[in-house]
Amino acid sequence: MHDPHSQLVTADHNQEQEVIPAIRLDDAEWKIIQQNTFTRWVNNHLKKAGDSIKNLETDFSDGLKLISLAAVLSQKNVGRFNKKVNFRSQKLENVSLALRFFQDIEHIKIVNIDSSHIVDQNKKLILGLIWTLILHYSISMGWIEERYEGQPEETPKQKLLNWIRSKLPPGMPLTNFTSDWNDGIALGALVNSLVPDALQNWDQWSPENALENTQNAMHVAQNRLDIVPLITPGELIHPEIDEMSVMTYLSQFPVAKCEARNLPIVSAGDSVAPGSLEGVNEFPVINSPTTFTINLHSDGYKPQMEIVDPDGHEVRCTVTEENPRKFLVSYTPIRRGIHGLYLSLRDIARGNTLSVDSAHRSVEVLPVARLCSYTDRVRVGDVVPLRIEDALNGPVEVVVVDTSDNHHALAVLESMDKGVHTCEYVPKSAGLHTVNVFHNRTAIPGSPFPLRAVGNRNFLVWGRGVSDEGIRVGDAVQVHIDNKDQLSQFGDNLRVKVVDDSGMELPVREQKDEHRATFTYTPTVAGKHIVEVTSRSEPIGQSPYKINVSPPTKSRVRAFGPGLEGGVAEQQSIFSVETNGDADRLAFSIEGPSKTEINCQDYGKGAALVSFTPREAGVYKVNVLSGGEHIHASPFVVNIAPADPRFHPSAARLTGLKPDIDFVPDKPIEFMVDTGDTGAGDISPLVEILDKDLAPVASTVTRSRSGLYSYHFTPRNSGKYYVNASLKGVAIPGSPYPVNIRKPADPMKVRIYGPGVEGPVKCREPTHFTIDAKQAGTGAVEVALTDESGKAVAIDVLDNNDGSFTVKYTAPRPGAYQLNVVFAGFQHPPIEINVEPQLDTSGIRVTGLENAIVTVNCEHEMHVFTPDGDNTRIVITSPSGSVVETIIESTDTGFRVWFTPSEIGDYSISVTYRDLPIGAPYLLHSVSEGCKAEAEYVVSRSDPPRADLVTVTGPGLGPVVVQESTYVSIDTRFAGFGDLDLFVDGPTRTPIHCVDNRNGTITMYYVPKTPGVYFLRVMFDNSHIAGSPFQVVAVPSIVTPSLIQDHDKNEFSFSSMSSGSPTSQTTPCV
Repeated sequence: MHDPHSQLVTADHNQEQEVIPAIRLDDAEWKIIQQNTFTRWVNNHLKKAGDSIKNLETDFSDGLKLISLAAVLSQKNVGRFNKKVNFRSQKLENVSLALRFFQDIEHIKIVNIDSSHIVDQNKKLILGLIWTLILHYSISMGWIEERYEGQPEETPKQKLLNWIRSKLPPGMPLTNFTSDWNDGIALGALVNSLVPDALQNWDQWSPENALENTQNAMHVAQNRLDIVPLITPGELIHPEIDEMSVMTYLSQFPVAKCEARNLPIVSAGDSVAPGSLEGVNEFPVINSPTTFTINLHSDGYKPQMEIVDPDGHEVRCTVTEENPRKFLVSYTPIRRGIHGLYLSLRDIARGNTLSVDSAHRSVEVLPVARLCSYTDRVRVGDVVPLRIEDALNGPVEVVVVDTSDNHHALAVLESMDKGVHTCEYVPKSAGLHTVNVFHNRTAIPGSPFPLRAVGNRNFLVWGRGVSDEGIRVGDAVQVHIDNKDQLSQFGDNLRVKVVDDSGMELPVREQKDEHRATFTYTPTVAGKHIVEVTSRSEPIGQSPYKINVSPPTKSRVRAFGPGLEGGVAEQQSIFSVETNGDADRLAFSIEGPSKTEINCQDYGKGAALVSFTPREAGVYKVNVLSGGEHIHASPFVVNIAPADPRFHPSAARLTGLKPDIDFVPDKPIEFMVDTGDTGAGDISPLVEILDKDLAPVASTVTRSRSGLYSYHFTPRNSGKYYVNASLKGVAIPGSPYPVNIRKPADPMKVRIYGPGVEGPVKCREPTHFTIDAKQAGTGAVEVALTDESGKAVAIDVLDNNDGSFTVKYTAPRPGAYQLNVVFAGFQHPPIEINVEPQLDTSGIRVTGLENAIVTVNCEHEMHVFTPDGDNTRIVITSPSGSVVETIIESTDTGFRVWFTPSEIGDYSISVTYRDLPIGAPYLLHSVSEGCKAEAEYVVSRSDPPRADLVTVTGPGLGPVVVQESTYVSIDTRFAGFGDLDLFVDGPTRTPIHCVDNRNGTITMYYVPKTPGVYFLRVMFDNSHIAGSPFQVVAVPSIVTPSLIQDHDKNEFSFSSMSSGSPTSQTTPCV
């Protein structure tokens, strides 16, 4: 039962860790049962808060239901949370709050799960979390069992198992929480021990009636012990039930109390029962009304009927009084399976209720018998198989009425599959036949069923145009009608009609010869089409054909060759496949008269040769799929001719074409085909030439003697051409023949480009360049790279398979390198590459800029540490954009820099090394004189301090922009006497500068260094003012004002939002 690769979710105590089985990974039925049980357990607690969930996997993702569950289970306040959840960050906060509550307040050890797992709906880990809660609240601490001194502490599993054993009769075996509960007997004994005499005959129950046993026991447990059915009877008796589900249900029994309902039990052993059931249909049909009668044997009672389905839900029923001792019960079952019928009688005089155990019955609701899908239009003489399913517990009869009103009772065979019956019917005449199906001598829904038979004429209808799938918009598809009668001619009575989904008739072209008529149509819209094929206005073949037309395919995969056009039985059929770089789960299959194996030979570079050998003549359908969908022109429908022992296609020869010879565009190509020894007689070979786009190329043929043919064609463009040569539909050996057409080499059209030649190139840094010979024709490419000493440098050349190459290399040292490229034997002019040394800026740093705010007209000092002062530059720019006069003094470690800001605003300090910036431009904010570097002020006023009268305004309340100075104004004029403390907490240390305006107000400046959420705390006389701490979002400088406004409007409100008690915790921006 345990999976060694799964994870355990444990509670706080060690004994709880032992009983937690691994959460298994297989998609078995036990997993569905477990999820259902856990969901019912959660809902059983959430209903106390007026809440519920539908999907355990998704409904906890915003944290609201989890917080509600935590509050119900603990009977404590979880804390403040986001009640309106719109963003992922708010979901994570809610879930984290609940998880921290379970761990920190409830002391439940939760491992292997965090808030992101629940927000991302990880079902496996969510199930583990719920089991941890069940183990803690329902099993470990839900009840207390007396322990004796010196007795070892038990695990929750042992504790529950031992308690149940103590309630069962001595000697009754009970070792687990799975198979021992599958027959309902153990549950009956447990319920009877807690509700004495409620199930007096439990020890006579048979394991064969497991569902009925379990239903009765759970019914009494729910009504008398208030045990919630966290699991259904059908789930409890399932052979794959897991122990966690069973323990969850059984954990309710130790705390259950028997409710004295004044409900006497009348058992089957009593001499006279006051009531009974009559006319109960033991096998009612789902969704069909059924009735039975209640007979009372004494006056003074009113019956109460309860009907329970397999899931423990009550089925609605009506009880109608026919006379004081006879009542009619009517109900309509809506679920399959065992249903329990429970009769109780209310004593009218005393007011108490009597349960009549002897009248309890179980019935099995059966599905509606149905006739499976069948071909309702056949030819005379065709065998029509009929299959009836879900016909349980009763005979099945099938009677067919033919066109002459004769009745044919068919021989019905019962299948090995439960409820399945089969039979066959062969129509002998054309016209309408009716199929009548009876189950338990009652017609099943839909009976009688129509069956139309048409005359069996000498026609064979085939072709891609009658395939039910694979046809696409714009495809020109054919419907072939072959005349089987070799002695007759086609008349003018054949017709093919094609109608699209809107009722519009499509144009159809027609071609005829002696034995075949071909009709071609082209669908213009996707959707369902009907193809009607008739002769003398009567349907032939399987007409009408239902066709599903799909949109044009985006797949670039193409298949072609003689094997997709025809063939001969017992002869190999061959075709080619070109993926054109779009091979996505390429698959092949063949449907036809004989089982046919497919062989696929991969030629590399997206090319493959596919072959199959049909064993019987007839129509075959070749399916070629890419990514689960038909490629262009698939399915290919071919008609295989009968085998001919005198025909030897392997003796044919094609000469003049070799794969290692390249031909030139616009020059004629000649090849020969010799069929003299094949036994084909005067039948000419079929030769088709395709260009690189698989478009046909014109050719001429000359017959020089019997069986010898000469072909000529002229290619116009370069690329790979194909020559398909076949005889009677069978490929001539070697077909399809690839023909390489290449332009003459032109080295002047070779292009070399990329950062590896254009620079800048740094030593010890990987780089690359491209050699593009797409327009240069055919030729070999040679590449060599050497340093200034002539030593070769290692290179890696990648063929892009499109006439270009990518060359990668890493120069080991700086200096002058030379690149030499040879194409088709021609030397390309050498290319000089200047490799620069790699810059190391790790030793360069700037100090003295930690405090981002300075005072105007006060000299400021900073230090630049650099090992190479000659190539280090320092430039300071004032707020007005002018370069500031600076004193720079060389030191042993770099430079000491002094400057005096003369303007108020932001100064930019740029430090570069060999024109490479060292860090981002540093910013200093200059403020007016009177700025204090302290964050604490004493406000003098004689009145008592009033923190609630202090107000904060200004752009510094957010949103703010990183690396830009901002400020807030603090007004204490009406707050009395007290100390003012200011703090800014955020992702990085944030210095602040304050200016006392001498009028009871203070201006505080600060510069946020990095994006994120900052908290501005303002305290007056050690108390937070209204709204403090203020939550401020700092956004990167690249964010546009409109985005900042949207962020402010949609996610935060900064003017007066309070985040609770003061904290210095850093909160990341999500």
